[in-house]
Formats: sequence, C-alpha cells, structure tokens
Amino acid sequence: MSWLIEPFTADFFLRALFGGALVAIICGVVGTWVVVRGMAFLGEAIGHGMLPGVALATMLGVPAIAGGAVSAVVMSALIGALQKRGRLSYDTSIGLLFVAMLSLGVIIVSHSRSFATDATAMLFGDILALKTMRASSACSAPRL
Repeated sequence: MSWLIEPFTADFFLRALFGGALVAIICGVVGTWVVVRGMAFLGEAIGHGMLPGVALATMLGVPAIAGGAVSAVVMSALIGALQKRGRLSYDTSIGLLFVAMLSLGVIIVSHSRSFATDATAMLFGDILALKTMRASSACSAPRL
C-alpha cells in the first residue's frame, strides 16, 4: 500500500498536483465565461498563437513569457479587428488567426538554425517543472 502514497512524498509531484488543481479551477471559471460569450475556441487559439512570440523571444534571449504575452496581446487585438471590420464571427476570426499564428511559429522554429528548444515543450509545457515561489521574495516591497 505504500506504493500508492509514495509519489506524494516528492516535492516536484506535489507542486505539479497543486499547479494542475489551480489551473483546473481557473480554466473552469474562465472557460464558462468564454463559452457564454461564444468564443469557445479562444483558449486553445491563444495558447498556440503564443508560439511565434515565444520562439522569437527564445532566439533573442528575452524571457519566453514576455514574448508569449506580446504575441497573445497581438493575437487578441487582431481577433477584435477581424471581428469588427471583417464582419466575421468571433469563432471564425479565432480560427483564422489560430492557424496563421501557429504556422508563423512553426516557420520561425524551423528556419532557425540556432533554435535548441523543443517546440512541443513550448506548446504544452512541463507541469513537473513547476518551481516554488518564496513568500518573502514575492511579497516584499521593492528596495530603493
């Protein structure tokens, strides 16, 4: 019976379990809002649409999360612009940009000779690689 409890003794497993539970709660709340608004495809599209920004940031030595955030903002703005000016529904705009941004990301990764990061890891992440944040450093006031 100890084999059943043994995985819970590893720190990385507990962090992954906590991170997965946190993501499940957040996705449940946000997912309901997205479905009610008629943008059911948005989560996957933004996640995959971040690939060009993450790829460029990785190649330039910038933090990947910054490149992904910029790419997500650009994609969100383009979805809004297509929906308003092109008279397309949200789902149609999201579908068009999902394919375009993912393709652009794959092109960037495939044409880079110095790209050493796995594209699958960028797209899906690694839940076992979650790190803890120290409460003292995360909540402390900046020093002047």
